[in-house]
Amino acid sequence: MSGDLWESRAEKLRWQLAKSLAADGAVTSEAWKAAFAAVPRHVFVPRFYRQTPGEQPVVDESTPDAWLEGVYTNQLLVVSPDVKSSSTVPSLMAAMLEALDPQDDHRVLEIGTGTGYNAALLSHRVGDSNVVSVDIAADLINDAQARLASIGYRPTLGIGDGAEGWAGGALYDGIIATCAPNRIPDAWLDQTRPGGRIVTPIATGVAVVDIEPGRKGEGRFLQVAAFFMPLRPTPRPADLGTQIADIASAIASTRPTDLDEKIWFDDDFRFVLAAALPGIRFLSKLETGVTIFTHLDGSWARLDNGTVAQAGDQQIWNAVEAAHKRWDDLGRPTRDMFSISVKPESQHIRLEGHGVEWALPRVP
Repeated sequence: MSGDLWESRAEKLRWQLAKSLAADGAVTSEAWKAAFAAVPRHVFVPRFYRQTPGEQPVVDESTPDAWLEGVYTNQLLVVSPDVKSSSTVPSLMAAMLEALDPQDDHRVLEIGTGTGYNAALLSHRVGDSNVVSVDIAADLINDAQARLASIGYRPTLGIGDGAEGWAGGALYDGIIATCAPNRIPDAWLDQTRPGGRIVTPIATGVAVVDIEPGRKGEGRFLQVAAFFMPLRPTPRPADLGTQIADIASAIASTRPTDLDEKIWFDDDFRFVLAAALPGIRFLSKLETGVTIFTHLDGSWARLDNGTVAQAGDQQIWNAVEAAHKRWDDLGRPTRDMFSISVKPESQHIRLEGHGVEWALPRVP
């Protein structure tokens, strides 16, 4: 494929993506439609890895049609073979950018630079001089800086702990995060001007919080699910196989349960579970059908053919069942029915009018 033909193909696919995002309602403003139509995603995703059983075939310029079509499809793209870096689904990016709603002269801080694609979209919308993007990984920052510069954008990029924001560029009119904190860090509240807005994943949802003076804010959750990497990832045990084997063979009393691992894959309940029992995770489903859940405090639950065994500091499956019953009794509310309240001493997720409230744990 010649250079001109290749660029023409990329431009056509870019416009198709922008139009499809608008048709699906992910993009609702002309400003963001223009940004998605203008910014070449393929510059930021020179290769991606298909996730197939047993292998991760790479897709890149060596197969230009498959590469470009994949890049301009509304899908998450894994961009490193260890699955530690990805390019977010464009429709989710669009929903978060629309919720941030920056104006022409607004200053924006992005937490989690990643490939640099989101920083490019922000630079197109508000001008690169108004964009600061921070990532803890120096290699990601270096790659993103080169890609951004290659298409004429030079936002401020910083290497640092995203929980600390970037004080050198404050105050910001908006902060947007592409990684998930347990709660909104104090530094973000300090660095957002009163009247500004923070858009961040929390508890598998996207919180949109309008900031008031004194580290306060009120907000809501978007309807979309958001499964981002944690702001501060918790490393898995060095010997995961041993942990799984130990739990699978541990002697513990069992009792019947009506729930199974399907609850983990129910997007609406997953939000409630993340809010009610932060720190729980689906560890493994074994070939025998045994399923293991663990908690950050070391507690675990083992499901096997309608029974559950539990051990640790808390009975996590009891908490799962209680949260599921409460959610079911309330009519299975979706994410967008919940609100978030931010105060200096506490942050809470609420279902107004129903007496449902969960405190968000402080970031370690």
